[in-house]
Amino acid sequence: MTSALELPRLLASRVRAPGRRNAELRALREAFRRTVVEDITGPVVAALYVLVRPGQDPAPRLAGARAAAGRAGYTVAEVLVEDAWTEDPALRPRLAYALTLMQQRGIHGLVAVSRTDISCHDGLYEAELRRLRGAGGFLYLAHDEVHS
Repeated sequence: MTSALELPRLLASRVRAPGRRNAELRALREAFRRTVVEDITGPVVAALYVLVRPGQDPAPRLAGARAAAGRAGYTVAEVLVEDAWTEDPALRPRLAYALTLMQQRGIHGLVAVSRTDISCHDGLYEAELRRLRGAGGFLYLAHDEVHS
C-alpha cells in the first residue's frame, strides 16, 4: 500500500510537468528548424502566420511575427492571416496553403508570434510541427513555448 508521503513522488515520476513538456516541444521545433536551415544556401524565405478570431485586428500579431522574422534574418514572402478559428490546425485553410508553399519550395518555414498560433494543445502542436517538417519546412516563434 502507498503511503500519503509517497504519493506525490509517485505522481511526479509518472506525469510530466508542463514546463518539461514545453522544453521538449521547443527542442523538437528547434531541431526541425536547424535541419531545414542548414541546407539552405541563399536567403531563408518564410511566411508570417497569425491566428486571430473573426473580426480581430491582426496587426499587433503580424508586427510581432515580422519583428521576429527580421531578428532571425528571414525574408518574408507571404503574410497569412488565419481567421478560421478551429482547435485543429489541420483544418485551417491558410495553414494548408503554407504547407503547399513549403512542398513547392516557395517558402522554407513559418514565423508566428507564439505556439498559440498553431495550438495550445501539446499533441496537436507536436503533430503540426511534424506535418510542417514533413512538408520540408519549419516553425520559428517570436516567443518560445509557454504553457497557455
